[in-house]
Amino acid sequence: MASLISAGRFIGRVRAIALFIVLIASGGAAHATVAVLQPAREAAAAQPLELTLLYTDDDAKPLSVDVPKQLIVNLTNGDLPPAPLALVRDPAVPDRLRLAPGQYRRVRFSAPWPDSARGTVKIDPVGFDASPMLVTINRSDTQTQVAAAERRETQATTPAQLATASAAANTAVVPTASQDTMLSGRFSTFEPIYFADGKNGDNLAKFQFSFKYRLHLPDDPRSRGLLDNLYFGYTQTAIWNLSAESVPFRDISFQPQLFYYVEDTGWKSPLFTRMGVSAGFGHESNGKSGDESRSINIAFVRPTWDFGDLNGNHLTLSPKFYYYLSKSGNEDIADYRGYVDFLVKYGSPDGWQLATTLRKGTKHWYGSVDSQLTYPLAKLVGSAWGGYLFVSYFNGYGEDILDYNQRHHWIARIGYSIAR
Repeated sequence: MASLISAGRFIGRVRAIALFIVLIASGGAAHATVAVLQPAREAAAAQPLELTLLYTDDDAKPLSVDVPKQLIVNLTNGDLPPAPLALVRDPAVPDRLRLAPGQYRRVRFSAPWPDSARGTVKIDPVGFDASPMLVTINRSDTQTQVAAAERRETQATTPAQLATASAAANTAVVPTASQDTMLSGRFSTFEPIYFADGKNGDNLAKFQFSFKYRLHLPDDPRSRGLLDNLYFGYTQTAIWNLSAESVPFRDISFQPQLFYYVEDTGWKSPLFTRMGVSAGFGHESNGKSGDESRSINIAFVRPTWDFGDLNGNHLTLSPKFYYYLSKSGNEDIADYRGYVDFLVKYGSPDGWQLATTLRKGTKHWYGSVDSQLTYPLAKLVGSAWGGYLFVSYFNGYGEDILDYNQRHHWIARIGYSIAR
């Protein structure tokens, strides 16, 4: 039969299997295995969503298996709650399949993509113990060609075919996997998120949370247009004096931003692996009044260069250049903070990472060093744990904006980080 293929040939073609379950056939003790095959990582919005079930006769005798007319999945993209979608079985497939021992039969289910499906969509089959699948939807003018190239890469059967298909799929630069760890839709992490405590004189805990929100999801995931990559970001950092009688916050910094951001510009060079860029406007203030009021507004640009294997140990250099649009109540802040935050990172996505931010004021030797060392908890106490062990060190002027012109004792802290 044309639709039946041998086990060896098919296994060479499958890149990922999302599910295995065992079905008992109605004819007796014979068993059939059903698998949901991973779709291509990018899909054309104009073409239907297709999922393929693989039916396998693992018994030594022929087997008949009932095939459902529909396959229900839940779709979500981070903006909307899960929405059910019914995929219809290929009309050429009968209600019952006859399988010979050790053979396979693929059954395709399909349905048009709903208009609400944009960006990276999670596909979660209902009624199957299957892992969710992520697919990026392309709505650009080149969506059909890109999706076809992705399918050829998925279905390649030999190394030569895989190399050719991969080259075609990557003709337009495919976005590199992001290190954001919160959501795959509009929301993602921004600056590190952590809580840590330390003491050198006063017992000063420090915590920070930060996120960014993509204002517009592009039709083409490769787009580098202004509106397609416009973000609102927010970071809040607090210094908490745990040694004082009433345990007050020494200072809280509020930092909203509006900025353009592209993780990979596509610029190639033998000198670096990847170059990203962000540029926009930022505000920082502490919400206080009187002599303790602090506030600045800046315009900034931040190129980022990565060197080495992005999936292993690699170096990141990311200088943030800024200009003070206003600095009410702290006109001399540039003397202590300067005009550049120079971030240097080294480490791997699944291992330790050291990140250091350097500042140099315009006068004397004013400046600061802020270092953060993180290591995955999963590697320390077991895979059930998320987040990172967090160790930090600060020395210099202006750990918070209130004391931008004051130098306190150096301080080391230890704590927990959700994102780094």
